[in-house]
Amino acid sequence: MKLRKVVEGLEELYPLWLKEEWDFPGLVLGDGERECEKIFFALDPTEKTALEAREWGADLMITHHPLFFRAVHRIPSTDPHGRVASILLGSNCALWVGHTNVDSSPRGTNDALCSRLGLLKTKPMEFQGEVNGLPAGMGRVGDLEREMSLEEFAGLCREKLPKTVQGAKMAGDARMKVKRVAVMSGAGDSFLDKAIDLKADAFLTSDLRHHPALDAIEKAKALGKPMGLVDVSHFSSEFPWFDFALRDIENKFEGLVECRLCSLYTDPWSGIFI
Repeated sequence: MKLRKVVEGLEELYPLWLKEEWDFPGLVLGDGERECEKIFFALDPTEKTALEAREWGADLMITHHPLFFRAVHRIPSTDPHGRVASILLGSNCALWVGHTNVDSSPRGTNDALCSRLGLLKTKPMEFQGEVNGLPAGMGRVGDLEREMSLEEFAGLCREKLPKTVQGAKMAGDARMKVKRVAVMSGAGDSFLDKAIDLKADAFLTSDLRHHPALDAIEKAKALGKPMGLVDVSHFSSEFPWFDFALRDIENKFEGLVECRLCSLYTDPWSGIFI
């Protein structure tokens, strides 16, 4: 199958119109006329993940995080991003990035996060439209199968999501009852107010900063509907996408491509001291 046909299929599953204004997902490296039979998945395009893709003989690497976040004027192999590009181009391996478009798509990062936690009756926190008849948009809000304490919910997040040294951090009254949950994969503190507006009992996300987290807790309390917070690693909140992605893409191309998931965890943190 030609790479351009694979890209067309990917962008039917994860349309580029769902991306955030500042984001540039899609085909980053590669020749659309080359054959594509082996697809390698990794959360991050790093030197080690690119080398693993090359060793397997991948024709295409799919990552969630972009190789380039900002304008680039040179890509020498002495630069970390240039090194990744050099490895992939040297092995005729293309790179396609599904970033914020995957966050918003059905069966993207946020739906996968909900699935891991067993959330029911989910819908986007911010509706953007439909993809293949299903609602699309940033974040999700839904209900736990049963009510539990905030402390128990934080423990559920730690248990069900990929293990990292951070585990799960909790903010709020450990005994408060949690049923309605908002989730945002990746850095989600810009959606704290939206979670409050949706009357979530708890908001699960990553990379929460001191002031936005504190302000959200105080605001929710002042409005008479306290909201707990659970902060997991950025890696843990997005890696579950691969629960869906490999199967969905193999099904999309009816067995004409072979998919493999990277064996490496690319969470950058190696220790925590308390």
